[in-house]
Amino acid sequence: MISHQYKCIFVEVPKTGSTSVRRILGRAIKPHLSLSEIRRLMESYWVIRGGRKDRIMEWLYLMLPAERRKERGRQQFESYFKFGFVRNPWDRVVSLYERNEAVQMRQQMSFEEFVRWIQYSSSTCVHSSPHRYQLDWFVDADGKMLADFIGRFERLEEDWAVVAKKLGVTGALPQTRANPRLRHYTEYYTAETQNIIKEKFRVDIETFNYRFGE
Repeated sequence: MISHQYKCIFVEVPKTGSTSVRRILGRAIKPHLSLSEIRRLMESYWVIRGGRKDRIMEWLYLMLPAERRKERGRQQFESYFKFGFVRNPWDRVVSLYERNEAVQMRQQMSFEEFVRWIQYSSSTCVHSSPHRYQLDWFVDADGKMLADFIGRFERLEEDWAVVAKKLGVTGALPQTRANPRLRHYTEYYTAETQNIIKEKFRVDIETFNYRFGE
């Protein structure tokens, strides 16, 4: 999401505390876009949403030459602080399984079946998504890092404090209702399902130095 008030871009990786951050920064034009997708959006369109004035500006903006819009959007993208959070892949898969949203996978299949579904899925979330890895949200097509800061869900409050200081935001993140969890995520796994997730998300595990049980 793009916040013109705070001059930042927040990468909404599902199940990493995005709801709490949005309550401070505001709503996204379109949720769960990668930085690469947001850059393309900013290079092509008027990305300020509001009242009638902005609708007129959006129409007028499209009349500008494409190269001028691309240059302006690229400059704005580069000047904004770009950040997001990642989560331990084993824990994140459990959170997806136990999610409270419309599709409640725990009512349709066992956790072992869900892991095997994840194993052969092309996305990393229940809803359709082109991002196989969490890393995909932060890099361009050539693998170049676009983010200025990537925090961790496991230390969300501490890493948010770093972001808040950068943006000039005061106060802690608001509490949101978490998925029901009666046991630690490690208790969901067998040796087989643990290894499936390790192989499926090896890129995230190695890039962000995650370990099972942490």
